[in-house]
Amino acid sequence: MAITYNNPEIANNATSVEVTFTNDEGKVFKRHINVPYKDGAVDADGWAVRLEEHLAAVKHKVSVGVVSFVDPTDPANANTAPGAAAAAAPAPIGG
Repeated sequence: MAITYNNPEIANNATSVEVTFTNDEGKVFKRHINVPYKDGAVDADGWAVRLEEHLAAVKHKVSVGVVSFVDPTDPANANTAPGAAAAAAPAPIGG
């Protein structure tokens, strides 16, 4: 199964960006990836390496069954990033 990724535009001073991985069925898996900087600017070579490393990691996780791709048109799959539900949940009272 082929898996590709988008190379999103990186906003000024962004610490991470959401990258979407797409399989050959058009289903997606999203994750945030930290942006490498060098001398105050995005390290383009480091970014390219980081994207390829994450692609390899996603492929491996798919092969062992710990990552699944979802239909991006299904509203139930609006955010597939790990921890997204916890981040969107309100903070507990007193904590």
